[in-house]
Amino acid sequence: MAQRDEADRLLPNPQPEHKTGKPKITEEMRANARANPNSWLYVIDEAFDPNGPVPSWAVVGAYPVNGSGNIVEDFHPNDRYRPSPKALGFPEPRNDLERLLQLVRTNHRPASDLPPVILDSTLFVYALAPMQRTVIGFHNTDGRVLVPAYTSKSLVPPEWPHARAVLGRDMVPLLAGHAVAINPHDVVTAVVPAEHLVAALEQEQKP
Repeated sequence: MAQRDEADRLLPNPQPEHKTGKPKITEEMRANARANPNSWLYVIDEAFDPNGPVPSWAVVGAYPVNGSGNIVEDFHPNDRYRPSPKALGFPEPRNDLERLLQLVRTNHRPASDLPPVILDSTLFVYALAPMQRTVIGFHNTDGRVLVPAYTSKSLVPPEWPHARAVLGRDMVPLLAGHAVAINPHDVVTAVVPAEHLVAALEQEQKP
């Protein structure tokens, strides 16, 4: 739910932190260890296929395997590990933009990938009346004006009088230079400057 203070400013929600504990040792892991004594048993993030290509930052860590093929419960975490949205327990994304937001939030994709996808996404923006064709922004806690936009109608704050659906590219000319806050106060959010969206539109026009 969108929250505002007495000055009608958007208030951020705290973001969840991931705490890497010792991964549970399964029977499959024990069988793998027995087949590979005197080695390391690498634990892969659940979003990746361990039989396919796995980037180094998708390795949670490793257990040593002794000469008898037994796992030594002395887990060595990978300090380069980037937990996936699935590992963090993020909700199942309902569309491409939500999926990308999660990947950007977890550093699996760069933020620069967002503007082109926003242009082709349907967003829900604040409206005082159903037929309103402008967008409305609110002051952030640092004084900036942000235009809130939600990726799903179910995320729209219930206190809003109306929410109208608008294609991202159709919203850009209405922003008057103000940044867009995608899903403010949800678990995964992003603030995208208007100039980045304008640049994405201009990039489309290049041959």
